[in-house]
Amino acid sequence: MFSLHKVLFTEQPETYYKWDNWPPESDRNFFLRLCSEVPLLEDTLMRIVVIGLSRDLSLGPADAMELADHLVKRAAGAQSDDLDVLRVERIQLIDAVLNLCTYHHPENIQMPAGYQPPNLAISALYWKAWLLLLVVAAFNPQKIGLAAWDGYPTLKMLMEMVMTNNYSFPPCTVADEDTKTEMISRELQTSQREKQEILAFESHLAAASTKQTITESNSLLLSQLTTLDPQGPPRRPPPPVQEQIKTLNQSLRLGHLLCRSRNPDFLLNIIQRQASSQSMPWLADLVQSSEGSLDVLPVQCLCEFLLHDAADDNFPTEDEDEGESKEQRAKKRQRQQKQRQLLGRLQDLLLGPTADEQTTCEVLDYFLRRLSSSQVASRVLAMKGLSLVLGEGGLRDGEERDQPMEEDSADAELLPGYQWLLQDLPKLPLFDSVRGMTSTALQQAIHMETDPQTISAYLIYLSQHAPVEEQAAHNDLALDVARLIVERSTIMNSLFSKHSCRPESDAVLSAFLMIFSSYIRRMRKTKEGEDLYSWSESQDQVFLRWTTGETATMHILVVHAMVILLTLGPPKGESDFYALLDIWFPDKKPLPTAFLVDTSEEALLLPDWLKLRMIRSEVSRLVDAALQDLEPQQLLLFVQSFGIPVSSMSKLLQYLDQAVSHDPHTLEHNIMDKHYMAHLVEVQHERGATGGHTFHSLLSASLPPRRDSTDGGKAKVTVETPQSSGKIRTANQRPVIEPTDDLTSVLLQIFPLKADPRWPGPPPSQLSLALQQALAKELMRAKQGHVQQAGLASRLLQAIAALLGSAHAGPVVVAMHRSHALSCPLMRQLHLYQRLVTQDVAFSSLFLKVVVEMVTWLENPAVEAGPLKTLLKSFAGQYSHKHRHSDVRAGFLHLAEALAYRRDSEVHVRAVIDMLKAGERCNPEAELIGKVLQGLMETKSPYLEELLSLLMTIGTQNGTAGPVAMVISLLLQETEERAVKKELEPNNSEVIKTGLSSGLLVDWLEHLDPEVTSVCPDLQQKLLFALNKGRGSPSYRPYLLALLTHQSNWATLLQCISALLSKRRDQRLDPSPALDFLWACSHIPRIWQGRDQKIPQKKAEEFVLRLSSEELVSLVDLILLESELATSTTTIDDTDTTSSSSSSQDQTACSLIQSRLPLLLSCCSADVDNIRMVCDYLISCTKKWGDRYVLLLLMLHTTRSTRGITFSRSICAMSKRCQSLLLQIYLQAPEVMQHVTLPDDTWSSGGAADGSTCKLDVLVHRLVSLLADTGESKSAEGRMSDANLACRKLAVSHPVLLLRHLPMIAGLLHGRMHLNLQEFRQHNHLTFFTNVLAILELLQPLVFHGHHQRALQDCLLSFMRALKNFQRCRSPLLFINKFLQFTQKYITHNAAAAVPYLQKHSDILQALCSENPHLVQLKSLLAGLTLPVKSCSADSNADDRDDESTSGALPLVNISASVTLTAADMTLYLKKMSRGEAVEDVLEVLTEVDDKSRRSPEIIQYFTNDLQRLMTSSEELCRTMAFNLALRCIQGNPRLATDFLPTFMYCMGSGNFDVVQTALRNLPEYVLLCQEHADILLHKAFLVGIYGQIDTSSMIAEAMKVLRMEATT
Repeated sequence: MFSLHKVLFTEQPETYYKWDNWPPESDRNFFLRLCSEVPLLEDTLMRIVVIGLSRDLSLGPADAMELADHLVKRAAGAQSDDLDVLRVERIQLIDAVLNLCTYHHPENIQMPAGYQPPNLAISALYWKAWLLLLVVAAFNPQKIGLAAWDGYPTLKMLMEMVMTNNYSFPPCTVADEDTKTEMISRELQTSQREKQEILAFESHLAAASTKQTITESNSLLLSQLTTLDPQGPPRRPPPPVQEQIKTLNQSLRLGHLLCRSRNPDFLLNIIQRQASSQSMPWLADLVQSSEGSLDVLPVQCLCEFLLHDAADDNFPTEDEDEGESKEQRAKKRQRQQKQRQLLGRLQDLLLGPTADEQTTCEVLDYFLRRLSSSQVASRVLAMKGLSLVLGEGGLRDGEERDQPMEEDSADAELLPGYQWLLQDLPKLPLFDSVRGMTSTALQQAIHMETDPQTISAYLIYLSQHAPVEEQAAHNDLALDVARLIVERSTIMNSLFSKHSCRPESDAVLSAFLMIFSSYIRRMRKTKEGEDLYSWSESQDQVFLRWTTGETATMHILVVHAMVILLTLGPPKGESDFYALLDIWFPDKKPLPTAFLVDTSEEALLLPDWLKLRMIRSEVSRLVDAALQDLEPQQLLLFVQSFGIPVSSMSKLLQYLDQAVSHDPHTLEHNIMDKHYMAHLVEVQHERGATGGHTFHSLLSASLPPRRDSTDGGKAKVTVETPQSSGKIRTANQRPVIEPTDDLTSVLLQIFPLKADPRWPGPPPSQLSLALQQALAKELMRAKQGHVQQAGLASRLLQAIAALLGSAHAGPVVVAMHRSHALSCPLMRQLHLYQRLVTQDVAFSSLFLKVVVEMVTWLENPAVEAGPLKTLLKSFAGQYSHKHRHSDVRAGFLHLAEALAYRRDSEVHVRAVIDMLKAGERCNPEAELIGKVLQGLMETKSPYLEELLSLLMTIGTQNGTAGPVAMVISLLLQETEERAVKKELEPNNSEVIKTGLSSGLLVDWLEHLDPEVTSVCPDLQQKLLFALNKGRGSPSYRPYLLALLTHQSNWATLLQCISALLSKRRDQRLDPSPALDFLWACSHIPRIWQGRDQKIPQKKAEEFVLRLSSEELVSLVDLILLESELATSTTTIDDTDTTSSSSSSQDQTACSLIQSRLPLLLSCCSADVDNIRMVCDYLISCTKKWGDRYVLLLLMLHTTRSTRGITFSRSICAMSKRCQSLLLQIYLQAPEVMQHVTLPDDTWSSGGAADGSTCKLDVLVHRLVSLLADTGESKSAEGRMSDANLACRKLAVSHPVLLLRHLPMIAGLLHGRMHLNLQEFRQHNHLTFFTNVLAILELLQPLVFHGHHQRALQDCLLSFMRALKNFQRCRSPLLFINKFLQFTQKYITHNAAAAVPYLQKHSDILQALCSENPHLVQLKSLLAGLTLPVKSCSADSNADDRDDESTSGALPLVNISASVTLTAADMTLYLKKMSRGEAVEDVLEVLTEVDDKSRRSPEIIQYFTNDLQRLMTSSEELCRTMAFNLALRCIQGNPRLATDFLPTFMYCMGSGNFDVVQTALRNLPEYVLLCQEHADILLHKAFLVGIYGQIDTSSMIAEAMKVLRMEATT
């Protein structure tokens, strides 16, 4: 056993190398894999299984199964495309492996006689065996896989699971729900029977051994055994086994191997089994995961995937574009790419050079079979798939698409959605191979399809391409089409209904006729005795004989179908209609006779239902044929039918008259209701039918006389007119129309919108004649010169105009169009009257308006052409010709005059429009055209758009520059006028509405110049960026800017940017749109198209706009100008501006500057030189405005002019804005301090304390947090010390950045002031307070400015309350002295704020003084606080403030250091430290200075020169103390760090190894205090380590950690 495992390399790795320790440890895994991960031989696997089956060998079945499973999976894991790793061909392996699972009961137990134990298997081994065989089958599909698929259902189920990647039971490949239910029920039954058999078996075992009763609760074998029936129904795998199958499939790709097999083709078997009954989403995953070529998948699989994607495209989700993540969009793009690859593959199979007959048939057969599916969705998907596969293949690389035949092209135009069938399919290279299959599929599809358009396409195709060479195929085609015509009446009615007016109806009818005409011609050529049908098919066949001697045998449905087609009438164009009509209904010849084939009896060729259809037809020959030899009953039946044309009804009535004369008694006997029949004949006579009088007389003679029959002809029907006329007339009297009548009601009666039976009135024709008669009389009077004012013509024209202005205008015009016999005479009379009264301008204008409005309604495409429309157009043309001017310029002059004097300009506008439409030369000047258009815009003329469209169309013939200039001038003029009106009437809402016509001009500008600024750059840039008088941006400007940025190419954008930022521009720019445009240029989405969507985190920012120095200066000017304009609206003519309004203006300007800062920094491209240049420019501007302000103050000191004060404030505001922009640049790029020196006023501008952001806020916040992180451990003290040094350095180099976080420091102090002195000292809180106080001292004098007063006073309050808690304890005098020193400086710099605050909290200071009475400084402070202090007014000037601030200072005692050096001590110390003195004297002085500097570090500054010399001393003690004192001096005042830089560099480069080591030990702390030169120091340390052979890496690393504050985390 051990030897077997060792030989097969399944033992532990140490087994192979523990004796000789070879190979080395680094190569062991490699060699072990090299030996073990190898192919598995079939003999090896079989021998292991045989050994397990043998009882004589020590390897049991379970161990053999385990070993075989391990070897199979190990070999499968090493699979390769060019190597067979698991080749097995013996089918016996399946049974051998399954036999390993067999359960054998103990041999010493005898079963009862006659009991046959069931075949059982150990469950764990049973499922392991199936998994092993699944792997083997996947690698050997031809032998093992095929045997498993055919003979082992459970293994087949597992194979389907891994192929579909679906592990449910029943498998998803079972499409039928009934089959699924049956499988589940069978599994339950099998499980229950298995349970009973195992319990019975175990009971027999227990009876022979333990005598125990076995139940489900105490059974031991129930959970361990299962039925061994490998070739029985598939069993449900347990959940753990399902997970194992899933894991195995993912790691070994078993499903991919099985799907790739083409012989046998398991995948095709699944697809064909499911067909179209169920969607197959697993198939999409399979194709999506297929790597490389798609050749490994069957054609049907590719087709199904294409249909699956088409179905997904038909049902998109609502939030598909909004809610999709990046991963989902990437998967979607990948799927679309796969779909395009798949479509290309299918098209190549059909249209490529390698296309063969088999693949073409397979592809088309897969789609065509679905066309006859009973499910609509399946049919639609099949058509979509065919259109995708065939529609894109018409034009291939290097080929030209053949021109389609005229017939195909015409059919494709009628049915544009079926080009794939009518044009693309017949052009397949192997079309002849699939023609029969396609026709058969379409013949089946026409019986299932419900879409008339689809059926039309099928029929047209069948008529052109159906293979009819064989007689049987031709018979099937004719019968299938006949069944469609006869049995599917709904489809036929939809195709050929007179109301539907389908454009393809004629083409479909021609196709029908073509099919049947070719069929009947062929059938008439067959010989009489030739057998065309089998006996079973002959029951519905008829034998036809014509009088010419020709015979044919065909199905009776085919005959009926041809007759039905003939009833539809001939189609438009050429067809076989009359040839077919001559065959079946020859002119003046008898019809063909029909006989049944099976009985030879004469058959009824035309049944009654077919004759009725023939009678309803418009074809007279059919009607005559149907009426021949009709019985009286049939005549009576047909005459009562609906839908019979008048001509056919006349013939019917004539035949009834003949029947009356021939046999009146029989006819009368068959009439059931004579009264109804008589009324029916009367109705037909009213329709216009003739004949039937004899029949009607027969009916009337037998009816009783009616009461009103005698005087029916003499009765008079009275009608009542509307009450407005006030007269009642009879029907034979014509009503009289007066001008005072309600002519609107009269018009509505003549042209009713909807007939209302409840309100009967005179017939419309009578009213119309009466109206025409009244108008004729008025026309006669007008000809004689008697024109009546407000006569009938005027009132009638006004009534028509009123109706056209109402909500019923459209229906009224349509009613007049429909009743043109009544409306045309009225309009002609009105036109004649208008020509007679030419002096009546109002009537002429109203008449033209009515004509134009009616023509507008009639121009609707839904309204057909008619006499009224033609008449009205002629009136409009005559009127325009009459008012035509000599040329277009004259017309414009008259129009401009009419607009200027506010006269009616409609006539002139129409005249100009007609002249332009007639093609006359447009010769007016641009100024005249602009004046006219401006007038039309002001009057809101409805003809503005039409005239402008004509002018633009004519103007663009000679280029677009002229029209563009005209549109821009109109927009500019409108904008200026609107601004003037807004200034004059700021509260008038009508001013806003005057700019509505600008939208039309903007649309034309976009149409003429999509790039907005490429045709007339100067004018267009003025339109976009010029500063308006009203200081408001036009409403159209954002839209034009969006067009400019999104539709222009880079050349146009760069040209526009250069013009904006040029110093030589003519007009003053509006800064806001200009800056918005520059910002948009760097954020245009198309700039980033094609870039990587997942930008690396550390990737440098890309800068789009790279501006020159002059352009950057112009950009700065625009930013400053924007802030100036934003605040100038509230300061002009406002001399009483308060401090609050001034601060709000400063805040507005600052917020604008902050919003534009990203644009400025982006344009600087993160280049330090550009930022420095911008800062230099701003500094020069600040100095310039400051000098002007000083000169103006000197002038105002004598004049005190109000205008001068306002001007001085604006100059001061400009200076503040420059300083604010400087400060914002500094906050975003603090490194600028190394290159420029900002003015002192910049720090006091206050812009750093507001809501602006800073580049180093995160770092400063972290430093302050570390400074406040107190702790008792040494690491905590180290963290606090490093943070303290960093904050001190920051307070010196960048005080503004630290002052931004002063409120945070105050909050950290406030949280500890409740602690007593002992807690302070134990937890290092006193150190934190001391460090904060020292940092505040370094922040002087900026910390005393008004912007930081609140945070500073919060800090001082925390200090005072903490000292108050130190009462009754020994207070820290050093901390108290430093606090008093800081308070004195606070009072000195800002007494107006400090003294009231200290007076407010003087009780705390009093308590502190009582505890420490020896503090003279504190007593002096308290005494000074009792004196009155004059406050500083906000409105006073600078000189007054200086005086007041100096007078407000308190007379305090000077607070000096507690330990000082006298002049004598200083002289003595310097002498001892001088060169040449003994080492002992130098050490003594250094010790004294070290001791005294612990309380007053500032005294070290007197000895800096000597300390720098001693830092290079060879004496270690002197050198160490000198370094310590130097660092302590720098810690007290980090500004001195640069002074020691040369000495430190010299020490690191010294030849003395000890000096270098001392310098390196102090490197981290010194680098932290001298950060601005950290790169030089670290580079020097690196060079020392390289060339001096000294390990400096640890010191450099420590310095880097301290710099990044990583040593504290």
